Amino acid sequence: MTKQEGNSVIIDFFNRIMNQRRIKLKIEYDGTDFSGWQRQLNQRTIQEDIEQALSSVLCEDITIIGAGRTDAGVHAFGQVAHFATDNILPYERILKGSNSLLKKDVRIWDIEEVPASFHARFSAVSRSYRYRLLKRNHPLQRRYTWYPNYSWDDKPIKEALRLLPGRHSFKSFSRARPDEEEYICDVIEASWDENGDTANFNITADRFMHKMVRGLVGALIDVGRGYLTVDDFQELLDKPKKNGATKVAQARGLTLVEVKY
Repeated sequence: MTKQEGNSVIIDFFNRIMNQRRIKLKIEYDGTDFSGWQRQLNQRTIQEDIEQALSSVLCEDITIIGAGRTDAGVHAFGQVAHFATDNILPYERILKGSNSLLKKDVRIWDIEEVPASFHARFSAVSRSYRYRLLKRNHPLQRRYTWYPNYSWDDKPIKEALRLLPGRHSFKSFSRARPDEEEYICDVIEASWDENGDTANFNITADRFMHKMVRGLVGALIDVGRGYLTVDDFQELLDKPKKNGATKVAQARGLTLVEVKY
């Protein structure tokens, strides 16, 4: 290949990229039967299920990028992803065709074209999660809640929650990943509310570390049981400990509620 031919190939490649449509998806799924969001060898994942459906409908290999990598068993009501395509198929047909190929535990419920600069992960300004707990065992809610099998006091938990808003290191509540070098997150709001036998932990932050929400729930329940004091919780924030200093709550109680841009 001559230099001129090589330059032509590069120009054609960048022209194609620039002319591609960038599509944003809003996704809901029950994470019970998935091995998490991210594609894995010989495992069923949300990313691979959706990519296979989109690839079939659009007749090209599609790779989607999600706003966050939820773990096995974690659910989502407001997951966001994006992908690029050369296909000019109308949105309604992409949406209808893809959902017809997906199993009943995952759905794309909104689709729109976005600027080429949009990135599902890096353009996000906040993410909101909800963790649901049960004060007594309800078998019909077992897929979406955690029943710790012991009682706790909500009052000290709410006292500890007042410490969360602001910029902190959450190393004590997270589990390390190879690509995570620091654990600083800016928590915008956090709340704890009870309704009968159910308690909800709600948290919004600019970013979340691996298993951070579940680590926070584990620590908060220990505060409610008297295993940790509010001062102990403060120390976990002020003096972070490597690779998780607290137990991690079960995955099934966690739902990604919303991603804002």
